Amino acid sequence: MSPTSSAATTITLDGRRERGARNKEAVVSALLELYSKGEVQPPAARIAEIAGVSERSVFRYFDDMEDLASCAINVQWERVRELYETLDGSGDLTKRINSIVDHRLKLYDKVGSVMRVALVAAYKSQVVAIAVKERRQIMGRRALQQFENELKLASDVENKERILDYTLSLENIIYLKEALGLSHSKVRETLTASIKSLFNS
Repeated sequence: MSPTSSAATTITLDGRRERGARNKEAVVSALLELYSKGEVQPPAARIAEIAGVSERSVFRYFDDMEDLASCAINVQWERVRELYETLDGSGDLTKRINSIVDHRLKLYDKVGSVMRVALVAAYKSQVVAIAVKERRQIMGRRALQQFENELKLASDVENKERILDYTLSLENIIYLKEALGLSHSKVRETLTASIKSLFNS
């Protein structure tokens, strides 16, 4: 093989790899887009349509739908990881309450639609169920850290931990926003009052 043909072959292979990487990314983005629109288990054909690829291509890049879901979850996590981890834990109780309530509302704005779908999909997908559990645990730990000093002084600490975890969960915010139809300001007011009463009781 001549140097020219060898170089041409390399360029062709590189082009295919780049196109494959773009298509794979498009498939993952399509699934996340459909999740955000409330589609719990979109079929491969629907995902392919949104991604602009053939249905066959979906399974060229992923072993099965569970593999695709796992990849999508990882991509979504990288997009929002910083938001989960960034929380101001300084100041007095009032400041820390305001900080974590604002944090959870921002998190709802960013991932609420996907989380809503994930809660349903978790009943059928082990991959999604594990991811949901991990996110809950992260949020639970952050809530306990935010009020560590107050919890140390509580006589019924385990009960307060459970109430705190539930109150600041995305599931609770989804209920307040979507079932009760509360505005952001009303949800903020409700969460703030709930935490204050928890530590003033």
